[in-house]
Amino acid sequence: MQSRTFSAGRKKSLDSFSLDKIKPLRYLLVMTIKNRNRFFLFLFIFSSAVFLCEILVFCLAAAAEAVVAPENPVRTFVLFKSGFLCPYSFHASAAAIILFGLSAPVLSMAVFKGFEKTPSLEILFFSGFILSCLAESSRLLLPVFGLWKTNSLLLIVLGRIVIGGRILAPLSLFFAAAFSSADDLQNAERNLIILLTATCTFAILYPMNTSVTTSSCTVLWGFRHLLTAVRTLIFLTTILSAVIEAHSKGIREIYAKAAGLLVLAAGYGLLCGTDCWLEFCIALVLSAAGCLIYLKSIHYIANMWT
Repeated sequence: MQSRTFSAGRKKSLDSFSLDKIKPLRYLLVMTIKNRNRFFLFLFIFSSAVFLCEILVFCLAAAAEAVVAPENPVRTFVLFKSGFLCPYSFHASAAAIILFGLSAPVLSMAVFKGFEKTPSLEILFFSGFILSCLAESSRLLLPVFGLWKTNSLLLIVLGRIVIGGRILAPLSLFFAAAFSSADDLQNAERNLIILLTATCTFAILYPMNTSVTTSSCTVLWGFRHLLTAVRTLIFLTTILSAVIEAHSKGIREIYAKAAGLLVLAAGYGLLCGTDCWLEFCIALVLSAAGCLIYLKSIHYIANMWT
């Protein structure tokens, strides 16, 4: 009799504990979705305004023949060493930058419409990748104002915006893979603050050489090969964590997410250094395919658990 009473009391306490724990989480989840939707709507409006302003300024400068291509730029990356396959083209670099600027509002609206009712922390961190694309579009202002071989404040600010975006892209995808479980829901805001703080600190403190310009319309940064290695390592760690998660949970769609991350990282990295039309075409296909596979897999996985 005592055992039965104890079991009933224990069951009641467990049920009460479960309800007390689930209700706040459910409330937080609903609030996160609402705030996330507002944020992506704001991100769409903001990125659209920035992109349109950049395009307007670029078109006005082009009409006045005031666009200045970099003189004797350093080619930091060439896909094929043959000059016949990958000849330098300033117009290809400009097209890649415009593509970055266009992708920010397009991805923002795609996430806003496609994930409007889908609970997913991963898509919240994906906003960092969208912001990194918007940061890359600021490169378009360098040839517009002819900032090459100057030490103006605008050149320094634009250089730091770009370097911040280039560390934000891999970090945001890593945070999406590492801190997107249900246990991390209550710490979502804290993790976002850590992500943005690390990015801003890196952008402010990292050394760069404003006297050297590259073929992709940027300034040259210090320890360039080390920076490339760190970014590549973060991307590979993100992909590996997705593969390990897929293997441990036995969910095929997580393998698709890992494949999407791999394709997206390859397309993004190639687009950052694009300075010829062949690289632009390959980067365009890889970036579009990677985003599509990654977002579709996240959407499927999120709906599978709800």
